[in-house]
Amino acid sequence: MWTDRIGQDSRSRGCQLSVEARDDRFGDRSCSVAQTLGWSESSELRGFSVATVIVMARREPHRGRPHVIVVAHSVDPADGGMETVHARLIAELLDEVDFTVVSCRLDPSLKGRVEWRRIRVPIRPATARFPLFFIVASVVVARARRSGWLVHTCGAIIGNRVDVATVHTTGAAVVAARGGRLAPAGAPFFRRLNSGALRWMALRAERWSYRPDRCAMLAPVSDVTGDELRQFYPGVPITVTPNGVDTERFQPSLATRDEVRAELGVGEAPMVMFVGGDFDRKGLGVAIEALTHAPSVVLVVAGPGDLERATRLAEDLGVADRLRLLGRRSDVERLDQAADLYCCASLYEADSLALLEAAACGLPLVSTRVGSAAQVIGEGEAAAGVLVERTPEALGQALERLAGDVSLRASMGSVALERAATRRWDVLALGVLDLYRSRS
Repeated sequence: MWTDRIGQDSRSRGCQLSVEARDDRFGDRSCSVAQTLGWSESSELRGFSVATVIVMARREPHRGRPHVIVVAHSVDPADGGMETVHARLIAELLDEVDFTVVSCRLDPSLKGRVEWRRIRVPIRPATARFPLFFIVASVVVARARRSGWLVHTCGAIIGNRVDVATVHTTGAAVVAARGGRLAPAGAPFFRRLNSGALRWMALRAERWSYRPDRCAMLAPVSDVTGDELRQFYPGVPITVTPNGVDTERFQPSLATRDEVRAELGVGEAPMVMFVGGDFDRKGLGVAIEALTHAPSVVLVVAGPGDLERATRLAEDLGVADRLRLLGRRSDVERLDQAADLYCCASLYEADSLALLEAAACGLPLVSTRVGSAAQVIGEGEAAAGVLVERTPEALGQALERLAGDVSLRASMGSVALERAATRRWDVLALGVLDLYRSRS
């Protein structure tokens, strides 16, 4: 019955709705509906159709619960790791928090469960999307905001004063890591031009937003990012809210391992996974060059980027036969389950979700010293992998050493599994909920 569906939806939104009327308009029974929703007069419902009252019920917030406006360019896991974090956080807290989401894209599973204020701006070029989102989202938030509601930006920057800003990347720190350059030096001219303009805008937006009078709380996803924010944007309180990992989706699977390796034509060769979209910052070129120092391994790459440029580099180095460029994939967990090692060659990371997902699949981790990698991997006998300098030689030698030592891989993989178990989403979401309650 349609009344059952209404009642189920209302409970998920935190309000109780009992509808018995089947007519197109509420008559004598409107009083019980009004009392359930907290309206004092049954006359408030007269003249409204059933569909109208349903919508009003869905939008009625649960008294006593935080109401949070989440602002992000995308809350769709299909767009990447940061977007996965946003979607999962909201999903975990739906029973405790009322959400209004201001974004260009939304996880299909969240539609109808949150109030979505869609921002319609062009996706490309990014130099147009960034300022347009800044302007349009700022107006939407100003209109949607109510007294007592919190504004939580997730990887996005707007002109409004915000209560919590989750920071996945500190733009000023990225520029510092590049030696003061706004764009990667080795990229093609037009890419450097576009990337440089985008970074210039992002830096100025950071400087405007990450000030005590504009932001009540900065929420970096790692201790390292927190230190960066204290260095570049002092004066704003900081609370670290690390990323989580879906340990039900990402877990070891021998059956999947055999199936995927057959699909990729890897055979029995040691398989190294690499996940990331920004190839320059993620260091795909370094990883490909590392193959010249790791002759036994096959590198499998998942993520959007300049695939032609990566292919040319592999061909020039004579390692194209040991490289699989898969592009964007929605089944990264299957790829991790098929691999023997995970490689992170990034110039900059905060709290790499791809690294955590690989750990949850029991993969030994070989990573540059970026973001939370040192905390996830550890050192000595309790290490979940190896930390290396960002050079092809250091990366390749570490990969080759682990590729040839099955026992060491198994030991490090077990530690990786234990570390990932401490990052379950249901546990970490409680920290964000406490943050909301402390700000309400």
